[in-house]
Amino acid sequence: MALVIQGQIVPLNSSNLSQVFPGCVWIGDDGLIAAVTHGKTPAPSGFQNAPLVDVGKGLVFPGFIDLHNHLGYNSLPLWSEPTQKKPFLHHNDWTGAPSYKPDISWPAWVLVQAEPEALLAYVQVRALVGGTTSIQGWPTANRGHGNVVRNIDDEAAGTGNPNLIYTSALTKTPIDLGKMAQAEGKGVGFIYHCAEGQVGSVVAKEFSDAANAGCLKKTFMGIHVNAIAADDWTRWPTADVGTVVWSPFSNLWLYGSTTNIKAARKQGVSVCLGSDWGPSGSKHILGEIKVAKLASDALGLGLQPTDLVAMITTHPGDALARCWSRPAGRLVQGGFGDVTVLRPRGTADVFSQVVAATEAEVMLVVVGGKMRYGDSNLMSAAGPASTLTVKGTARKIAVPDPKDPSKAWSWDDITGRLDAVRKDPAGSLKKAEGLRLSFAGPGNAAAAPLELVLDMPGGTTEAFAGPPPDPKKVVIPPLPSLVHDQDFFNAIHGHGFHNGLLDGIAAFYK
Repeated sequence: MALVIQGQIVPLNSSNLSQVFPGCVWIGDDGLIAAVTHGKTPAPSGFQNAPLVDVGKGLVFPGFIDLHNHLGYNSLPLWSEPTQKKPFLHHNDWTGAPSYKPDISWPAWVLVQAEPEALLAYVQVRALVGGTTSIQGWPTANRGHGNVVRNIDDEAAGTGNPNLIYTSALTKTPIDLGKMAQAEGKGVGFIYHCAEGQVGSVVAKEFSDAANAGCLKKTFMGIHVNAIAADDWTRWPTADVGTVVWSPFSNLWLYGSTTNIKAARKQGVSVCLGSDWGPSGSKHILGEIKVAKLASDALGLGLQPTDLVAMITTHPGDALARCWSRPAGRLVQGGFGDVTVLRPRGTADVFSQVVAATEAEVMLVVVGGKMRYGDSNLMSAAGPASTLTVKGTARKIAVPDPKDPSKAWSWDDITGRLDAVRKDPAGSLKKAEGLRLSFAGPGNAAAAPLELVLDMPGGTTEAFAGPPPDPKKVVIPPLPSLVHDQDFFNAIHGHGFHNGLLDGIAAFYK
């Protein structure tokens, strides 16, 4: 169904990034932007009967893009190892901490095995509440499932080919990196966890190996890359420069330092943001932009609000467009119909308002022309939707019920299913296993029980989330809230290795 959004349009068009005007975004039946117009322009052909959503003074942005995450773990709270007295060295270090498996691996594995669909629904709503329309870092699945947020890992962009971008959280061998370089030469994207840790630690070799293999091309998107020295960035040829994905919260939380953004930008590398994952990251990309602001101020990076907003819109959009051959991160004709609408907050410029915005300012989130989350009055044309409360206000979410996609999946049922697993991990696993064993068809059939395999945020293969020795003894923590709240701020204070920098997030939410 076509859709029209009317409000204060911030298209982020490359010819005039600061342009803001009253107008409309016209999204066609195909989920793509048909036109972006000024004022009250007559409807283009095919839109005469399309619902018009008037957001008034709402700021209509391209949908926010989270270029680094691990969605399967986002039902877990912040984690810190009680026995660790100094920052971890690198990504192979903290996965061996005594509390890692009981606090992260085992609870995540039980939830994803017992209630995979409810887990995916919960973590996607968490992303939507922060204005996210596209996200990277999905669990591997045996079959298709109901995405309401764009899946960067498998997006086919109308080509029918879900392999336009390859991703890897595992360190690749030089031979495999050489193969990836060949694929990149044909326009394929490569999103790679690379050199995650303190400067000078052994994982810096991962960047050198990628450079030696010829991977440092325009379609290379390096996640973290915080272990390399400033001069190492010069190994990326300026004529072929690509993207680094910056997750300052997670870097500071685990390692006490973060990516050398000044050196990367000097080389011309495009900087994007990723909120990483629940155990060591912000709640969503709207929270991560605030951490980037804090880090910029503390480290003297000189990032302006326009720079920060570009890190969740145009920069990742342009990087992905090289692989998708379709505009993203900008409201332009032919681009994805992904839109985030923010409630105006104060009189500052629109870019400063994005940096300052909280979950309360997220009015509407549209993915591929479908309204997925927003104010109840704006969601009236969304079709089946259920209610949840965010920051004390009733909102609507449009997440299809997996048993009957024509109906909305209620938030109470989604969270209730996950809470039931918390109360009885062993019984829930047994029930899920019974469903899998009773299905007689192929594992990739549309009706097959959904099975997910969690990715690995770091460490060796032993760090993969796997079955606990005794499911009855697994302790799954309560579901965290969807928003940055006092519980979250309390969990930050006195924990991690950020020297108090992350405590500054709370000031944005007063």
